[in-house]
Amino acid sequence: MFLISTMLSFVYLICAIFINISWINDIACYFGYFLSIYLVLFIALIPGFIYIFMLINLLWNKKEKKTNKKKEEDVTILIPMYNAKKSIKETIESIKKQKYCGKIYINIIDDGSTDGSLELLKSMKLGPEITIIESEHKGKAYALNEGLEHVKTEYTITVDSDTVLHPLAVRNIMHKLLNSNKKTAAVAGCIFAKNNKRSFITKLQEWDYTLGIFGVKLYQGNYNSTLVAQGAFSAYKTEILKQVGGWQNCVGEDIVLTWELLSKGYETNFAKNAIAFTEVPETFKKLGHQRKRWARGMIEAFKRVKIITSKKLNFKSKFLMCLNVFFPFIDLALLIFIPLGLILLAFGNPLLIGWLTLLVILLGMILCLVIEIKRKNMLKEIECKLERRSILAFIVYVLLYAFILAPYCLIGYISELINSKKEW
Repeated sequence: MFLISTMLSFVYLICAIFINISWINDIACYFGYFLSIYLVLFIALIPGFIYIFMLINLLWNKKEKKTNKKKEEDVTILIPMYNAKKSIKETIESIKKQKYCGKIYINIIDDGSTDGSLELLKSMKLGPEITIIESEHKGKAYALNEGLEHVKTEYTITVDSDTVLHPLAVRNIMHKLLNSNKKTAAVAGCIFAKNNKRSFITKLQEWDYTLGIFGVKLYQGNYNSTLVAQGAFSAYKTEILKQVGGWQNCVGEDIVLTWELLSKGYETNFAKNAIAFTEVPETFKKLGHQRKRWARGMIEAFKRVKIITSKKLNFKSKFLMCLNVFFPFIDLALLIFIPLGLILLAFGNPLLIGWLTLLVILLGMILCLVIEIKRKNMLKEIECKLERRSILAFIVYVLLYAFILAPYCLIGYISELINSKKEW
């Protein structure tokens, strides 16, 4: 299926180039050939290629291998905590409500909290399965590694201190990890927004998590190459974690770890039915800061993992990683294309609203529909009902979300490329 989807995507790309040569010439009359080719390439051609590739892979129903029900193994959950007084109690309670037969140990690593989080924990009746580890404020990666040193179980799960788990989350993510092939080192859980109704910004992110992030992980999981086993909720084989030295002290510690695992010949998967709900930024400023950090983390991964020269990294993982190379160029193209397109349209000139642009939007809408159907089917399987999402937020998400975040992503890319001071 990988070969078929790649070939069909290239067929689309080649056909689109030949059909739209006249459109490129028309744009060149106003802005020159360099800019016209750049805009058409990164607004229509490359996004269309990626949409076709994703769509074919999502429409392909990969048959789940029949697996023997394995014993539910003991697992240790690492919770790095920094100033989480408002959320940590709810996180712990959600873990205690897990429908899981194996023993669950919890290591809470306090990363020098100053808001009374540590005092709150000490005042609670936590039980012998919960260990509190006190540490100086040195960042999330350091806290996770501190917790990893105390892990004695064969399997480790990471959960953020503002994340709440669905009652079947641990069972489902561990089932995926235990029943995947021996090369599987990590499995990413399915993350949705917890505070989705708090503001219009959180409503936008609700669509991003339920369509964008969910859809990407869904198709990457088909190739055992999920590119981000996010810190908010993921499961790992402890021995492999310790073998690679745990998490590196960087902004994107989770993506760097995932790419490093893949580069060493391991595989990563996605448990679509292992659901967790996490706090998302409630203001535009905080959202921008988060996306700068994510963008910077991607560049960190490119710098630390030698994709081309890595001999153990399989071809499919290399291909999926290389698709990320286009993101900075797409973000820059969006910043140029949308303002120019709107200005021209205001003067009655629909030059930049070509049929290829509309086709890409249509492909994006079809892709959203396919992802939504798969998400709803998954939720039915685990009998999980979510609240209705904002239609207005969906429209803004489809048409403007990427454009709104593009400046912050570009700042993140550039910040890492020039090695500016890192901020967590």
